Amino acid sequence: MFKESTYKTLINLKGAKNLIFFGYLGRAPYSMLQVGMVIFGNYKTGSYAVGGAMAAGFSISNALIQPLNGRLVDKIGQRKVVSFLLTGFVFSSFLITIGEFDKDIVYIFLSVFLGITVPAVGAYTRRNWKAITEETDNQKVQAIESSIDELNFLVGPSVFATVSNYLNPIIALYIAIVSSVIGTIGVVFSRSIEIANIPSSINEKTSIWISKNKLPLLTTLIFVGASLSSISIYVVAKEDIESIKNLTAFYYLVNGSTALFSALFYGYYFSNTKNLKNYNIVFIYLALSVSTFFFFDTKNLFLASGFLCGLGIGPIFLLANSYVSNVTKSSVLTEAYSWLASSVGFGIALGSSLFGYMIEYYSLDNAKNLFLIFTIIPLFLIPFNKGWHVKEKIDS
Repeated sequence: MFKESTYKTLINLKGAKNLIFFGYLGRAPYSMLQVGMVIFGNYKTGSYAVGGAMAAGFSISNALIQPLNGRLVDKIGQRKVVSFLLTGFVFSSFLITIGEFDKDIVYIFLSVFLGITVPAVGAYTRRNWKAITEETDNQKVQAIESSIDELNFLVGPSVFATVSNYLNPIIALYIAIVSSVIGTIGVVFSRSIEIANIPSSINEKTSIWISKNKLPLLTTLIFVGASLSSISIYVVAKEDIESIKNLTAFYYLVNGSTALFSALFYGYYFSNTKNLKNYNIVFIYLALSVSTFFFFDTKNLFLASGFLCGLGIGPIFLLANSYVSNVTKSSVLTEAYSWLASSVGFGIALGSSLFGYMIEYYSLDNAKNLFLIFTIIPLFLIPFNKGWHVKEKIDS
């Protein structure tokens, strides 16, 4: 039986530093364009409504296409699929930045195409870690990956907003594009990791990964995404409507840094497991911490809520991904990771849309009710979220 590696051992493996550095760069669009599309759309059209539609188009199209892209990667290889995606991503980025279109719908369409073609670097890096690590290291690997995700979301929106304010959103978008292209090439086309070490699924007949046994986990992740995006909209709106200076900046600093370190802490102190028991416990904790936004109303209490949520955000994603990594065949692993990311992405789009609608047509206080809805409803799924690997083995 293999002993779990330390973080130092994992980082020193051949190809690991490449995955960490380029994996971070490649994920820039996901953190920068969620907010960036709103800023960019308003800059191009003079309408925040169009910007919001562009952000929704990017998020929803990406969430819908990720599982298909993941399956294609598993079947025909990363390099072939990514070469096609990068071509489409660069082309659509070029059009949306230099184009001056009379009809706003063109910008929305291009944002949808951006969401379809942006490479899912997070899924690729998680897949490629399997070539250099043992199964016992899955949880620590996912802790590293989750901390990279959090660092990206901690830095990305601030960079986009700062560059947009002092220069313009087009330059900010170019930064995201260049970062994505360089990072994707570094992860996918690097020779430092021999992906051939992982059994290939080419010419292998495999069924799609999704099944009814997996729906409880995916549904809970949708609600996690909806909760987190609702908080983001709420904090930004709270600062604007009630003139609470620097609330958003301090919130993201507290929440993002807490999530980053809690992910690394959890991966260090807890052993890798092949069940969803710990995931369910952390999910219940996260639901309780998110619900505090319904009751708290001052700046300091908001920051306290951000800290409490960060303690749950860090472990929740690494636990979902490590379970999938533990129980999924390599032949469908990219597809599996893509389904997890797609669920969170769909939840983010759902939460931000509903919360924005409630603020626009009702009030900020009415919108707060969504914090309870998004946290109470999924708690009823917990008894059914027991995993699937044992059941699938019995069925087979």
